[in-house]
Amino acid sequence: MKKIRLSLALLLVAATAFSGCSMLTARGRQEAAYERYVRKSSLGRVKQQKKLSYKKTKIPAMPISEPMESTAVSGPESISSGSTSEGGGGQ
Repeated sequence: MKKIRLSLALLLVAATAFSGCSMLTARGRQEAAYERYVRKSSLGRVKQQKKLSYKKTKIPAMPISEPMESTAVSGPESISSGSTSEGGGGQ
């Protein structure tokens, strides 16, 4: 049993020694940094979505009231597009 454990341990050490650690290369460090960036930004996005979903603003309901007529004229009246005596009608 000891021989099997020893041989497995040596095999494991040899496999890691010859394959090289990906964190020792520049490319490996870049990939790890990118994975951390993606994980951090996606978690931040999820937190922001949760925060916004709790703070949904509701528009208060306005009670419908009877229409009111005002007798005071507040501005100039519009010019109607009736017939004019200056011509330019087109026929």
